[in-house]
Amino acid sequence: MNIFPAIILMISVLFSGSDYKSLLKEGDAYSKKFDNYNAVKKYEQAYSLAQDDFEVLCKLSKGYNDLGEELVNLQKKSEAEDIINKAVKSAEKLQKKYPNSGLTYTYLAWSYGNLAMFKGGKEKIKYTNKIGENGKRALKMNPNDPIPYLIMGIYYRELASLNWVERTFANTFLGHVPEGSYEESEKMFKKALQLNPNAITVMFNLSKTYNKMDRKKEEETLLHKLLKTENNDFRDKYSKIKAQKMLADL
Repeated sequence: MNIFPAIILMISVLFSGSDYKSLLKEGDAYSKKFDNYNAVKKYEQAYSLAQDDFEVLCKLSKGYNDLGEELVNLQKKSEAEDIINKAVKSAEKLQKKYPNSGLTYTYLAWSYGNLAMFKGGKEKIKYTNKIGENGKRALKMNPNDPIPYLIMGIYYRELASLNWVERTFANTFLGHVPEGSYEESEKMFKKALQLNPNAITVMFNLSKTYNKMDRKKEEETLLHKLLKTENNDFRDKYSKIKAQKMLADL
């Protein structure tokens, strides 16, 4: 009896666990350098070795969302939509495998929020409802994670931005649109900043809410502050470019 194939199989199984963890670390290293493309490649390789692992699914969903958002900023919307669809699939698999984790609902809300950018009509309303449901659940389960507060801050601002005609049309022909207010948006962003005071993306989004509220002084102060804050996320570069344009228009 030839036992060598069995030994080789056993060795491959033993080493596959450490291999996928090494790939995750390599992906994290690329992510820290704001190289989202190569980070995703490493997370995908890790996924091929451990498709049901919680950490792998989380990092894959985050990586796809990061890369998708970067592609949107680079005006590559078709590529971005394909990547965001992959983020949704990863997050939905998280929900199936790990329904008791708050991170599952953070990644669902995040992924649905990004996908909603590419939708219109009834589909957009459907995803808007999914963002709210999963975002609220994430906040309840993970109240010390700043990301759900950022997601919900954007969610409430976008809902508050609908005028009466748009809301009436949507409720009549597309389906019920949730309520939202700029005050709720501000509250969410402020909580996110309590948890992560140097989050430039949060500062930028709060400044946009202040703009909607016609609180120009607070908007200006926040924009100047974020421009002086050190970048700690790939989004920060794009936030600062937009912030400079907003300041020029004040």
